[in-house]
Amino acid sequence: MKSTELNLIPIFVAIYEEKNLSQAAARMEISQPAVSKALKRLREIYDDHLFHRNASGVEPTTFSRDIYPAMSVALKSFTSTLSASRDFEPKTSNRIFSVAAVSVAGYFLIPELIKQMRSEAPNVALEVHPLFTEDHETDLRLQRYDLVIDMAPRGRNLLKSEVIYSEHLNVVCRKDHPRLKDSLSREEFFNEEHVVVSRWHSRRSLLTADDISEIEKRKIVVRAAGAIEMLPIVGKSDMIGILPKSTIDSFADFFDVRSIPLPFDQSELDLCSIWHPSRTAESGHKWLRQQIQKVSKNQVIARK
Repeated sequence: MKSTELNLIPIFVAIYEEKNLSQAAARMEISQPAVSKALKRLREIYDDHLFHRNASGVEPTTFSRDIYPAMSVALKSFTSTLSASRDFEPKTSNRIFSVAAVSVAGYFLIPELIKQMRSEAPNVALEVHPLFTEDHETDLRLQRYDLVIDMAPRGRNLLKSEVIYSEHLNVVCRKDHPRLKDSLSREEFFNEEHVVVSRWHSRRSLLTADDISEIEKRKIVVRAAGAIEMLPIVGKSDMIGILPKSTIDSFADFFDVRSIPLPFDQSELDLCSIWHPSRTAESGHKWLRQQIQKVSKNQVIARK
């Protein structure tokens, strides 16, 4: 492929995603013959049909499916360099931001973020994803997400992050737990069976020894997908767990649970915005981070 043919990349992506040459042409704002000519050239370059016609349009070949992820990433990377040099106009933008968030943020921060964004950018949309992997560096570098909301990244990496707010962690148990009162010792904590919030990919608990030094001693019986999945298990058993106090308090009556202070010194959890450094100067991305900070500040004030 010659450098002058790099314009074929967005046309390939448009055909692949629209599955129709006419719709791809409309999306690219060019004529259908121009799309057909570009597809012919792509077929010559790759020596593959790339797409087969069907009743509704076209269907990608196996080879097209193989190269689409790389083509899509190339297009996103190029587009982000353009948007970084342009001013972002919230009131007129039709941009779609993609955010992956830990479940606790999804319940409390995201609804307020959507409300805040809609007030300033009525046509901007938000995609919210669960955290399927811990490989945030790859996810953000490949622009699977614009931003991740999670605990502070650990280990060496290139990612940028800023604290959104700090959560106070508590033990959660059912209201009429037969053994636990208003406080508990380390010994009592480790004698109980535990429900934990699990990482999707690694199947490890969300909290590790990096967060609370002795936490690995827990007798883990259930690994739940998130706080909402964890709370009904706690409310209907003698098992206990660890969650932010605000989460426990918000759902205490609904799930018949209560909170008890953790018997450890380490009881604070920082929630962070995490992004790839290539997006730092991008005006739209900066606006998104500012909205998150504004919402989190309001949330903290409301709790006080």
